[in-house]
Amino acid sequence: RADYQEEHPARGGVTTPFPLKLHEMLIATSAEGMEDVVSWQPHGRCFLVHKPKEFVELLPRFFKLSKLASFQRQLNLYGFQRLTRGRDRGGYYHELFLRNRTF
Repeated sequence: RADYQEEHPARGGVTTPFPLKLHEMLIATSAEGMEDVVSWQPHGRCFLVHKPKEFVELLPRFFKLSKLASFQRQLNLYGFQRLTRGRDRGGYYHELFLRNRTF
């Protein structure tokens, strides 16, 4: 993937698609012990922002965003659904966005 991106730079300023950046962010925050801020749910089919104020501080590191509303808008544009019931309440879900899925 990295070799292809070097040989074929993206047009229009978008280098990495939002869902891929999101997946990379969830991997990084887990590796850095920040699962108390944002994490996959144990089953790996959705993720949850546990501490919105701290999460907003992470956004610029992974995305060209600084507001939670902008992040949520991106999720909506890519077809993520906010879960409103059950034990995953408040989480974000997309049928193709899974913890162990490779892109």
